[in-house]
Amino acid sequence: MGELRELYLDGVDMSAKGSEWCDALSSSVPKLEVLSMSGCSLSGPIDASLLSLANMSVIQLNFNNLSAIVPSILANFSSLKTLSLRECGLQGEFPQKVFQVQTLQTLDLTDNPLLQISLPDFPENSSLEILNLRNTNILGRLPDSIGNLRKLSMLDLYNCSLSGSIPSSMENLLELTSLHLSWNNLTGSLPSYGASRNLTYIDLSNNALMDQITSIGWEDLLNLESLDLGSNLLEGDIPPTLFTLPCLEQIDLSNNRFSGQLIINPNVSSYRLRMLYLSSNLLQGSIPDSIGNLRKLWELDLSDCSLSGSIPSSMENLSELAYLDLSNNALTGQITSFGWEDLLNLESLSLENNLLEGGIPPTLFSLPRLQYIMLSNNRFSGQLIINPNVSSYQLHQLDLGSNLLQGSIPQWIWKVRNLQYLNLSSNFFEDLETPLRNLTPTLLYVDLHSNTLQGNMLPLPSQAMYLDFSSNNITFAIPDNFGDYLSSSMMFFSLSKNNIHGSIPKSICKADKYLEVLDLSHNHLNGTIPDCLMKSSLKVLNLRKNQLSGNIPENIPTTCCLKTLDLSENLLQGRIPLSLANCTALEILNIGNNQIDGTFPCHFMAISSLRVLILRSNKLHGDIGCVNSPCTWQMLQIIDLSSNDFGGTLPASLLASWKAMKASVDFNHLQYELNQSSGLYYEDTVSGTFKGVELELVKILTIFTSIDFSDNRFEGLIPDTLGDLKALYFLNLSHNAISGLIPPILGNLHQLESLDLSWNHLNGTIPAQLANLDFLSFLNLSNNQLGGSIPDSGHFLTFSESAFERNLGLCGLQLNKSCFAVNKTKEASDNGNNDDSKKKWFFLGIPLGFVVGFWVFCGPLVFIRSWRFAYYQFWDKVLFRHSRP
Repeated sequence: MGELRELYLDGVDMSAKGSEWCDALSSSVPKLEVLSMSGCSLSGPIDASLLSLANMSVIQLNFNNLSAIVPSILANFSSLKTLSLRECGLQGEFPQKVFQVQTLQTLDLTDNPLLQISLPDFPENSSLEILNLRNTNILGRLPDSIGNLRKLSMLDLYNCSLSGSIPSSMENLLELTSLHLSWNNLTGSLPSYGASRNLTYIDLSNNALMDQITSIGWEDLLNLESLDLGSNLLEGDIPPTLFTLPCLEQIDLSNNRFSGQLIINPNVSSYRLRMLYLSSNLLQGSIPDSIGNLRKLWELDLSDCSLSGSIPSSMENLSELAYLDLSNNALTGQITSFGWEDLLNLESLSLENNLLEGGIPPTLFSLPRLQYIMLSNNRFSGQLIINPNVSSYQLHQLDLGSNLLQGSIPQWIWKVRNLQYLNLSSNFFEDLETPLRNLTPTLLYVDLHSNTLQGNMLPLPSQAMYLDFSSNNITFAIPDNFGDYLSSSMMFFSLSKNNIHGSIPKSICKADKYLEVLDLSHNHLNGTIPDCLMKSSLKVLNLRKNQLSGNIPENIPTTCCLKTLDLSENLLQGRIPLSLANCTALEILNIGNNQIDGTFPCHFMAISSLRVLILRSNKLHGDIGCVNSPCTWQMLQIIDLSSNDFGGTLPASLLASWKAMKASVDFNHLQYELNQSSGLYYEDTVSGTFKGVELELVKILTIFTSIDFSDNRFEGLIPDTLGDLKALYFLNLSHNAISGLIPPILGNLHQLESLDLSWNHLNGTIPAQLANLDFLSFLNLSNNQLGGSIPDSGHFLTFSESAFERNLGLCGLQLNKSCFAVNKTKEASDNGNNDDSKKKWFFLGIPLGFVVGFWVFCGPLVFIRSWRFAYYQFWDKVLFRHSRP
C-alpha cells in the first residue's frame, strides 16, 4: 500500500470522520497522487494530517457531507491540479490562496450554497482551465483580472449572487468553450465574444443585462451550439447573423425587449437550428416566410410577441416540428388551408389568444403524435368535426374555449382514449351527441360552461376531478342517487346558472372525500340544505339564488374547512347557528336576502380571516357593538348589513379595528386555488349596491372595500374613526336616523368613490374637505337638514341637484339657488325676529319720544323769556310778510 499512487473508492461507504480517514490515508499511502472518494459518506473537517501527502495532484471528494470550513492547507499542495468538492455541505469563506496555486487546472465547488467566495485578482500565469462555482455565494462582482485566465475553457458561475457588469476583459479568454453566468444580478451590456471562437455554449439568462446585441461579433462564433440570453432587458433588433451560424442548435432570447421585425436569411435551410425561443418580446410585423427554411426546427416559440398577419404556409416545410407556440399575438386569417397533415411529428400546438377565424381543420385531430391542441380565445366558428378514428391517437389536452363554435359536441370526443383535459367553454354548443356512456376513463378536467347546452344528460367521467357545466340551459331534477355517479376523486363540481330543480340529495356528500368546490347557485332547487354538506371537506359551498328553505344546518364541527359560504337569495329562516364560528378559515360569508332572524352574530368575531360579510335584507336586529368580543375582523374589506332592523349607534371602536380598510395591501383577487400545481381557481363573486346601482362583482379585488349600513335604525353621530379607513371605496349610511354634523375628517378618505348619507337627520354645513375627494363620482346627501352653501370647488360641481335636494337650508349652483339671496332673506328674518321684550320697548318708545320731543322744543319757550320774545318776533315777521298786498 505504501507505493500506491492512485486511489479510487467512489461509492464505497466509509462512514468515517475527518481525522479518521485523513490519518488513515497519510499513514498508509504516503506517495498518493490521485485521491477519488466521491460518495463515501465521509464527514469533515479535512484534517491537517493530509498535508503529509505532498505529491497529491488530484483530490475528488464529491457528494460527501463534510459540513465544514475549507481549510487553507489545501493551498500547500504545490502539485495540485484538480480540486473537486462538489455538494459537500461546505461552509464559511473559501480560502483565496487556493486560487493562487499555479498548478491548479480544475476547481469544482458546485452546489455548496452556504459557501462564501471572494474572487481574487487572478495572476497572468494561472493554469486554471475549469472553474465551476455554480450554486455558491460569490461576494461582489467579477474582477477585471478574470481576463488573465487565458487557459480557461469552462466558466460556470450559475446562481452565485453575482452583481455588477461583465468585465470587457473576458474578450481575452480565447480558449473559452462554455460560459454559464445565468441566474445572477449582472447588469450592463454584453462584451464582444467574437474573439472566443471556440465557444460552444453561452448562457447569460435571468440577469438584468441591457442594451443591444447587434455588435457582439456573432458571425465569428462558428462553433456556437447553444445561446441563452432569455429573461434580461436586452433590446433592439435580433441579429439576422444568428440564423446563419452553422452549428447553432438552440437560441433562447425570450423575455426581453427585442423589437423590430424578425429577419431570417432565406438561405439557412442547411443549418442545424433545433430550438428557437423568442417569446415575450416586442417584435413587430408578421412571421417571415423564410422561417420555413429552418427545416431542422423541433421547437418554435413566438408567443406573446405582438406579431400580426397570417401563419405563413412555408411552415408546412417544418416536418420535424414537435412544439409550436404562436399564442398571445394578433395573428389573423384562417388555418383550414394550412398543410397540417405534413406536420406528422407535431406534439403540441398553441394558437390561443389570437384573432384567427374560420373553421377548425379536421386534419388536426388526425395527426398521430399530437397531444396538446390549444386554440382558445380566437374567432373560430362553425361546427366541430372530429374523425371517428381519432380515438386511436394520442390527444391529451383539447382547449377550444372562448370561440364561436356551434352545433353539437361530437360523441367521439368522449372516446379519445388518452384525453385528460377538455375545455369547450364560452362557445355556442347546443347539445351533446348521445350516448354518454363508456366515456374515456382518463378524463380529469371537463369545462363546458357558458354554452347553450340543453337536455337532461351530463357527461360524468369516472375519474374526473373538475367538472364545470355552469351557465347553460340544462334542465333536470337531481336524482336521489346522483352522488353515486360523481367521481370519488372529484375536486370541483359546478351546475350553476342552469334550470336544475328538485332538492339537493344527501348522496352528493359521497363525493366529499376530495370535493373542495360545490356550486349549485342560480337554479331552482328547493327543500333544505343537507347537514352533511357542512360536515364535509368543502372549501367553497355556493347555493345562492335558489328556493332553499328551513334553517342553516346546526352542529357544524370544529373540523369545518369552509373558506367561502354563500347561501344568499333563498328562503332560509331561523337564526345564524353559533357553530358556524367553527369555520375559522372563512373568508367570505354571504347569507343576505333570506328571512334570517336574531341579533348581530358577535360570535363571528373569532373568525379573524373574514374578508366579506353580507347579511343584508334579513330580519336581524339589535346593536352591532359586540363589546364583549375581544377579537376583531382585521382583514374585513366588505360588510353589508343593509335592509335589516339594526339600531343603536355606530360602534367607533369596531370600525377602528378594520385594518384592511386603512391601507391597500395588494391587487390580487379573492379566489380559491384548488391546488398549487393545477393553476385552477374558483373566482368568488358578491353583489351589492354600488354608486346607487345593484351590481355583481365577478372578480373581487383584495383592495376593494365597502361599508353598507343603509336602511336600518342606526342613530347618533357619525364616528370620527370612519375617517381613518383611508382605503375605503364605498360608504352607504342612508335611510337611518343618524344626526349631528358630517365629520370633516371624512375628507381623509381619498380613495372614496361613492358616499351616500341620504335620508338621515344630519345638520350643519357640508364640510369643504369633501371637495378634496378626487375619486368621488357618486354623492347623495339628500333628505337631511343641511344648510349653508354647497362647495363649488373641484368636481363637486358635477353632482346633480338630486344629490342635495330636500335640504331646505342648502344653496348653491347645483340647486339653482343663490346663496346671496338666501343670506339677505336670512338677515331680514334675523332683524325682525327679536323677542317680545324688544317689541314691547319699541311700541312704548313712541309716546315716550313724543313727550320728550315736546318738552325739548316747548320747555325753553315757557321758562326762558328772551327765547319766548324772539319766537314771537319771528312769527310776526312771517305773518306780516305773507299778509302784504
